[in-house]
Amino acid sequence: MSSSKSMPTYKKLVQEGIVKYRLHEFLERISDKAGFHGVEISSTPIRDIITVYVESPGVIIGRGGRTSRRITDILREELGIQNPYIQTKKVDEPFLSARIVASYIARRIARGERYKKVAYSALRRVMAAGAKGVEIRLSGKFGSQRAREERFRDGVIYRCGQDYVENVEYAVKHVLMPQGMIGVRVRIVKPGVRGPDAVVIKEEAIEELRERIRSEVDSLSASESVEIPKELEEEFEVASEVKEDESE
Repeated sequence: MSSSKSMPTYKKLVQEGIVKYRLHEFLERISDKAGFHGVEISSTPIRDIITVYVESPGVIIGRGGRTSRRITDILREELGIQNPYIQTKKVDEPFLSARIVASYIARRIARGERYKKVAYSALRRVMAAGAKGVEIRLSGKFGSQRAREERFRDGVIYRCGQDYVENVEYAVKHVLMPQGMIGVRVRIVKPGVRGPDAVVIKEEAIEELRERIRSEVDSLSASESVEIPKELEEEFEVASEVKEDESE
């Protein structure tokens, strides 16, 4: 991104931050129908490569690349990016993106569909995509009633701490309806997340315990009555219960 060489470092950083924010806001607005997920900017000495992650890349490219060229011209004229290069990448699983899900809900509500039907439909599709948990909040005036908030949840949702920072994707959209503004908030917990309360069963430890018990029993004399030590018996019972719980 272009910036004056004589400009102080802190001013240069502030200016670049403002340009990136305006770029992100602009691309999110024009890519809403394409299912906008995010944008990455890679600056090189020759040009600035702008990668837009969307559900439908064809909407951004346009027929014969006309839409992408028009976007490039706007970035050059309005944001002062000298040599922008737009490229698009398709999001592998759109319903694991909180931004795409929020836009999906907002568009369907704007078309006049029932908000509960839309929310439950999105909820099912997010969980079917493999998410560990999802929460959808809709707030505003629904019909002629007073403003309220509706919540729809499934699976596990983290609300604070490192688990929230690392594993939860959050997005907000707003829909202007005749009765007023409706807010859409979506939280999605990524697939394969292992929370702090997860119990990990180690097969090696259970097998090692069993072998130790067998060796203790085998070491007893054949003439002696075989009595398993109480502590070993308790350990064996605990291991068996854990194994049964895992199989269920």
